[in-house]
Amino acid sequence: MADSEISTSLFRPSRRAVLSTVLLSVGSTSFNSSGAAAPQDDGTTDAAVIAWKAWRAAHRRTLALCRKQQRLESELARTIGFPQAVLTAAELPVPVRVTSLRQFDELAVDVPSLRTRPAEVAEALRAHQQRWDDADHAIGYSVARQQEEAASADEEHLIAQLLAAQASSLRGLAAKLDVLIAIGADGAEGRHFPWPELRRIRRDVARLMQLQRHDAVGLTA
Repeated sequence: MADSEISTSLFRPSRRAVLSTVLLSVGSTSFNSSGAAAPQDDGTTDAAVIAWKAWRAAHRRTLALCRKQQRLESELARTIGFPQAVLTAAELPVPVRVTSLRQFDELAVDVPSLRTRPAEVAEALRAHQQRWDDADHAIGYSVARQQEEAASADEEHLIAQLLAAQASSLRGLAAKLDVLIAIGADGAEGRHFPWPELRRIRRDVARLMQLQRHDAVGLTA
C-alpha cells in the first residue's frame, strides 16, 4: 500500500472556521450586523450589493457544511482514532505512534530492530485505515467534506465576482470591505493580503467621490 493511502491529516480548525470568526467580529459593516443584513433598499441595482447577497448565502451554506464535516471528523477521531500503528522496541524509551510508512521508514533509520517489521506496520496501518473508512462510510464524513469543498469553491468564485463588481453606492463599498477584511485576516494559512482588490476598491472610492462632487456642483449652480 502506498504511503499516501495509509496516512491522514491531523485534525485542525479549518480556514472556514477562522473566516467565520473574523466575519463575526469585523464590526458594524459586517454582513452579520443588522444594518447590513437588512438593506433599506431591497431593490438596489448596485452590482456589489447583489454579489454580496449571493456570497452571504453561499458563505452560510459553506459554514454549515464545514461544521458538519468537523463534527463528523471529531466523531471518527474519538471512536476510531486517526489511522496509526503503535511501535515498541528496546531502543525506544516509550511507545511511538506512526501514521504512515514514510514515518516508519524514518524512525527505522535510527532504530535497527524495527527494520524487519515494515510488513507488520503496513498491515496495522491498513487495518486501522479500513476501520476508519468503514465508519466514514457509515456516517458520511467524506461526503460531507466533499460537499464543503465544493461549496467553498463556489464561495471563492462569488468572492471574486463581488470584488470585481463595480460598486455604485457606499453600501456596495462596505460589502466589498467586509469580505476583503475577512480574506485579509485569513493569513494563517499563507494567503497573501489581496492588494489588487484593495486597488480596485480605491478606484471605486475615487469614482464615487467624483460623482458626488459633480452632483454638488450641479446643485449649487
